[in-house]
Amino acid sequence: MIRLADAVRANRAELTAALLRVETASTARIELDWLLNGLTPSVRNAWLARRRGVGTVFAATPATLPLYSSLLFALAPALAGNRVVTRAARASSECVHLLFALASEAGLGVELVEQPWSEFAATAADNADGMIYCGSAEHATHLDRALPEHIRLICQGPCVCAAVVTPEADIAAAAAAVFTATLFNNAQDCMATERVYVAHSVRDEFIAALMTVAATVRIGDNDDPATQLGPPLITGLSERWLPDLARHGTVLREPEQKGPAGGLAILDAAADAAIVLEEKYCPILPLVTYRDDTDLAQMLALGDYALGLTIFGSRLPTFGTLDFCHVSVNSTLYEHEDAWSPFGGHRRTTLIRGPGVRRTGQVLIPHTMTDPR
Repeated sequence: MIRLADAVRANRAELTAALLRVETASTARIELDWLLNGLTPSVRNAWLARRRGVGTVFAATPATLPLYSSLLFALAPALAGNRVVTRAARASSECVHLLFALASEAGLGVELVEQPWSEFAATAADNADGMIYCGSAEHATHLDRALPEHIRLICQGPCVCAAVVTPEADIAAAAAAVFTATLFNNAQDCMATERVYVAHSVRDEFIAALMTVAATVRIGDNDDPATQLGPPLITGLSERWLPDLARHGTVLREPEQKGPAGGLAILDAAADAAIVLEEKYCPILPLVTYRDDTDLAQMLALGDYALGLTIFGSRLPTFGTLDFCHVSVNSTLYEHEDAWSPFGGHRRTTLIRGPGVRRTGQVLIPHTMTDPR
């Protein structure tokens, strides 16, 4: 762990240059900081010495935040003593190749392969003791059926995080935090805010504050340190929504028709609208108005995915947090990022399958992919 951290520091300039091809300069800086924090020995990961790997783990890692995602889904299981065979998403595979070269030199048992997805999954079925998959819920369902029961399986799927602005919220602070969380990594991150539920009594005030903040968005190239919204790494996802935004709700802010990212769109939408329950990885922010806690609880219970919930205000809703796993109050979820904390959600967001276990919710991957010594 220490050797790899030292190698990352020594090669930070080269890793940053690779990241700038897939994300903004500000995201690259944050991602490398998170990576180094995760590679720092501490009480949070001291338990690794008391665990042993299960054998060979296959990992399919996501395209976004490629270095930090590699730590969470591939390097952490290797640090726990497993041999890890990884299929990195093609869009950011260059970044992963650089990191894995450093990891191999540091002594970790990691291997990168470039197999087509179907071949990689079939190879895992024949050779894996465990598998980690990040991607669509449909692929997760297929893996669950196709992989033999003795193979431990962790699937992390779509997320669609929510924010709630209560009547007691500091409206200006809430608008600024929502703006930051929505556009993190060019709006392409699993913990980004994709929908906001605003109390009716502060709706107009919040919209005005959000529009003020949105007017400051800087669109540009990834290598410009001032850029807040750059070219999307995963293209095509906005095509379902942007051509006819008015069909999905009342458009409050049209995206700028300039720059590679197209800009930030904001609209007022119904709680059960598809753009509220399904939109992800796009610079589009739907707002939903609620009347009271009962109304809000019914709205938040809709949809297939429950990962992160951010609440702004001095009073929590009377119903608690429902089945959202990651909850922050008057702060963004990103302010609490920790590579050695369990991660995941309920509904179709996460699946954990292991000896005598089948559940949804949070999971600490290197712990699940190990046994006691």
